[in-house]
Amino acid sequence: MRDDKILKLIKARDEKGLLIITDKYGKLLVYIAANILGNRTMDIEECVNDTYLKIWTHIDKYDFNKASLKTYLKTITRNTALNRIRDIGRTEIMLHSEEIDEVLDKYIDYYADPEKKTIDKESIETLEGIIRNLKQEDKELVIRRYFYLQSSKNISKTMEMSVTAIDNRLSRLRSKMKQEFERRELNE
Repeated sequence: MRDDKILKLIKARDEKGLLIITDKYGKLLVYIAANILGNRTMDIEECVNDTYLKIWTHIDKYDFNKASLKTYLKTITRNTALNRIRDIGRTEIMLHSEEIDEVLDKYIDYYADPEKKTIDKESIETLEGIIRNLKQEDKELVIRRYFYLQSSKNISKTMEMSVTAIDNRLSRLRSKMKQEFERRELNE
């Protein structure tokens, strides 16, 4: 079923819409949550269920002209999983603590004051522009590692590269992106 029809069902409060979302996107959402939460099966399940609840209760807040239903679901799942990681505590994080701390430090607090939201939004737009200009393979690496928080080992299996090659390339990309970000910030 097409997303526009699913959205109509949800807006009409027809639970069939949630069932269709589960069938269509459930595996993807579990995959995203599992990459962030590791092997915490119950947390993954709760995260995905929270995603369904959020889309159900806040359907009118989403602008589907700006992003697709799939994109919203992926973003909600990712953010919910990151919030759950915070609740669990940093000592139990199975990812590299320095890298996850860096991601969480940069994570946007949507309840912050309007000035901070504006600054964060501008920074995100700058970063998105930088990522858009990367080569396709580099873009995929950055998105897999820093958006979906996949481990280098998982990325290596998918992209058929060694873990060392991925880590080295990501290190160079971080430096390159940081320099470009600073250059753009100075020019604005």
